[in-house]
Amino acid sequence: MLSSLGGVVGDSAVWRAMSDYAKAWRFKHPSPWDYANFMSNALHQDLGWFWNYWLFTTESVDGSIQNVRTAGRRTAVTIRQSGQMPSPVILKVEFATTGSAIRPMANSRMADANTAIVTWPVDVWFAGSRTFTANLDFGGRAITKITLDPNGRFPDRDVTDNVWPRAPAATKPTGGN
Repeated sequence: MLSSLGGVVGDSAVWRAMSDYAKAWRFKHPSPWDYANFMSNALHQDLGWFWNYWLFTTESVDGSIQNVRTAGRRTAVTIRQSGQMPSPVILKVEFATTGSAIRPMANSRMADANTAIVTWPVDVWFAGSRTFTANLDFGGRAITKITLDPNGRFPDRDVTDNVWPRAPAATKPTGGN
């Protein structure tokens, strides 16, 4: 749960809030509600939706890369959220080793010379849509692979549909002589 919370608000913010929580509630007997309220206040966000899903339901994340379309230097990645628990859209975008210069997007960071991590906040799901189109524009370098939730921080029901291009399905032998 804390790993997922770090994926939503940032790991360093969670560490600071946890430290403050431990100091504030030392030698006391907090309830789960005390913890949820303290963390929401310390993180300066309404995290009621997060605590509800994690503490009071058995819902899960079930994100997938539904479609990838490239037109010129822009790529549109359609993400589908089939589960009930929302999570941020975090994409690991891997590029060809040669080509035009990579221009990082505002909501991205370069993990290495040919890999970018791009993030959209969890609230892209709050209007109720089941799909979100992540528009990528890194300057025209060919994209070779895209992975949704590359670090596996969110409890996805089926991670096999989180990668584009899809791995070919294994063929079963037909069994004849």
